[in-house]
Amino acid sequence: MAQQLLVYVAIILMGGALSLFLAVYALIRFRNAPGGTYYVLAALMASVLSFGYALELTSDDLEQIKFWIGIEYFSLPFLPVFTLLMCLEYAGVALGPWKKRALFVIPALTFVLQHTNDWHHLYYTSVGLRPGLDFPIVELGRGPWYMVHTLFLYGCFVLSMTVLLLRMRRARRRFRLQMTAMTAGLLVPIVGNLYYLAGTSPYGIDLGPVFISVSFVFHSMAVFRFRMFNVAPIARDIVFESMGDGVLVLNERDVVVDYNRAMLELAPGLTKRSIGDAAAEVLADHPEIAECIGHGRECDLKLEAAGPLYVHVRFSPIQDRYGRRSGSIVTFVHITERVMLEQELKKLANTDGLTELLNKKALIENSERALGRQAEGGPGVSVIMFDVDHFKRVNDTFGHEAGDRVLTEVAAVIRGVLDGRGIAGRYGGDEFVLCLPDTGPRDAYAYAERIRAAVEKLEIFVEERVVRVTSSFGVSNVEPERGSEALSMQTLMRRADHALYEAKQLGRNRVCLYRESERREAE
Repeated sequence: MAQQLLVYVAIILMGGALSLFLAVYALIRFRNAPGGTYYVLAALMASVLSFGYALELTSDDLEQIKFWIGIEYFSLPFLPVFTLLMCLEYAGVALGPWKKRALFVIPALTFVLQHTNDWHHLYYTSVGLRPGLDFPIVELGRGPWYMVHTLFLYGCFVLSMTVLLLRMRRARRRFRLQMTAMTAGLLVPIVGNLYYLAGTSPYGIDLGPVFISVSFVFHSMAVFRFRMFNVAPIARDIVFESMGDGVLVLNERDVVVDYNRAMLELAPGLTKRSIGDAAAEVLADHPEIAECIGHGRECDLKLEAAGPLYVHVRFSPIQDRYGRRSGSIVTFVHITERVMLEQELKKLANTDGLTELLNKKALIENSERALGRQAEGGPGVSVIMFDVDHFKRVNDTFGHEAGDRVLTEVAAVIRGVLDGRGIAGRYGGDEFVLCLPDTGPRDAYAYAERIRAAVEKLEIFVEERVVRVTSSFGVSNVEPERGSEALSMQTLMRRADHALYEAKQLGRNRVCLYRESERREAE
């Protein structure tokens, strides 16, 4: 072998050995990582190409050279495809099975045409030895398909670099180092091949395989120094960006380090500029979130600005390699459906199925809570109790369907008159109870009179017959300063019942107000 070739052959053999080592290492350690399998195949193809080209350079005649070129083409057509697929998968770009198969069409044709070139000369127009050299170097006439293969090879490498560079713009610093090393490794053989195609390489040696060997130095840096396949950026995006729950990453000083896309639904003001700012400042427009983060404790939040939405806030500490706290991951777990379901079940448990007013149990509980919140010196609390006059006669005459219609229409009248004020419920049968906090006896009497008048005007049609009803009312009131014993819902209802009894004694279809000294019709 000529002395001039020793350096090139030594470099190529070292590159081939490094490629083979990386292929075996990747096969054992991270073949299941994103892009790992294609990296194994690309490294293996590069190894075959390097060893084949080294043996080509050490051949003694043209026949041996052509044999080793044939061996090189078991790998060279497929190397750019495996490289491209590795970069696409690593960057998270998904290709369908048919698109993947389509990428192998040109390499397969290149393989066939190169090995059958003696029959058609579409790949090489001529194959000979360079004249004037002390050692055999092949000189190839480039046919039309050789140009197709070259353009395809460059296209795959350029597209691979483009994918990595675009992905690098959105990657964290660690991932940028990985992709920078891989991009450099892809650029090196392109430069070497252009040098060869320009006819300026020494002795006419194809520097592509030489530079591919050099490129795997960069690949080894990406794999070992920057842990390329240990944590791929696409894995981070799949887990982090596609999460349905909002995630906010803070450092030990509660400064925003990162956030995912779902967090924007809860705090739309978050931007890339928010990273590096204190969470309290970034979330100034969302005080409930800022307060929760400030306390650092799990809690449930209702976010009115976002829907409303209900979230459960969890804190997960981040520790450095020495076990010290270096930040926290705040997760906002959506619980809106659960809360809405609980509210619906609670509503069903507390609601009368026919009238959709509160049932007896919920009526008493809500009223007792309202009584406990009354401030001294106010107008006090009033209770209205009423029923439908001669309701049994309605059922007996028109049927129970008519009775149910009457109760639902009366409930609609109550809702219309109260318009969200007070607490209204069906106490049982045809009897209704209204609790009106912060309402004096005169106002309570006025509400009762309005309901009575509206009920009297009702016309309920049942099987082409008109049902008309009236109602009788009893009203009671208690003022807070009269003592805690008076602030009892049972006491108020008992007094309202006395007044209701008086209304019936006076001829029904009227409102009576309870008096402690006397019970008479309110004027």
